Amino acid sequence: MIKTAGIIGAGTMGIGIAFQLLTHQVTVILNGHRQVTLDTVKDKLVAYLQEFRQAGFTFHEDDATILGRLQLTTTIEDLADCDLVIEVVPEDLALKQNIFKKLDTICKPETILASNTSSLSLAKIVEAVEKHKERLLLIHFFNPAHIVPLVELLKTTHTTQAVLDEVRQFLDDADKVTIEVKKDLPGLVANRIQAALVRESLALLEDDVVSKADLEKAISAGLGFRLASSGMLSIMDYGGLDVWRAVMEQLQPVIESGVRPFPSLADKVKVGNLGVKTGAGFFDYSNQATNELELSRNRVLLHQLKNINNPQEL
Repeated sequence: MIKTAGIIGAGTMGIGIAFQLLTHQVTVILNGHRQVTLDTVKDKLVAYLQEFRQAGFTFHEDDATILGRLQLTTTIEDLADCDLVIEVVPEDLALKQNIFKKLDTICKPETILASNTSSLSLAKIVEAVEKHKERLLLIHFFNPAHIVPLVELLKTTHTTQAVLDEVRQFLDDADKVTIEVKKDLPGLVANRIQAALVRESLALLEDDVVSKADLEKAISAGLGFRLASSGMLSIMDYGGLDVWRAVMEQLQPVIESGVRPFPSLADKVKVGNLGVKTGAGFFDYSNQATNELELSRNRVLLHQLKNINNPQEL
């Protein structure tokens, strides 16, 4: 049984995962390489708690009790006795390989080791692991990890089914929605679907088919509206598979399916317009603070989560 989880990486994803586990009676040891970063963690967790309560979620424990299960450390050896360790560091293969090599040495034999990667090969990340070879897997959360329900799971060729089942039950108990990815491929499942949507969106924009504002509406008020409650296969079933076969026969030859550069994206990156974090991207955010923009985004997502859970009590 997983009672104590270690998280390596105290950035946005690491804190989000920590929040999800802490609010479900799991002890969390959060490891970061800079003390100055760790010093801000509790304030961020308190802000998350406030966000949830304002959205109508109820916690059975007070903040002090929830946060009392959190330990912060800059020393990776402090994770040695954890039941589960999740690596959430930048997508640097060498960095991740070094972390797993270290964990394989210091962690107790029962520890399950996991990476949150979605773009790097899990097999390559853990190739130096020997002692925990049957207790390795990928656990991929989505940002913001404390709100978005989906978690993708992927075994290595050595991972036992019992380990996968244990982790899946653990995440189900933490109110996450899990899927198993059966092949180790870049992007896994959800990000590959998202990348295809991005590719077609940029093509429509650059080919002057639609304005930025109307492109946003087409997705949020159309496809996205349905996707909030249905997957693509269900949407196809409701539309009729005969209809969808005809749609695919007509559209597949003409929709964007190649590999081409998108200046609308590359040019913005070149001049430093990276989106919300820099105050400009496809849209202008210069008159709004980043924190306020994120809070606004989170309120919308929490409303969706509340409607799914009606609301849940944590």
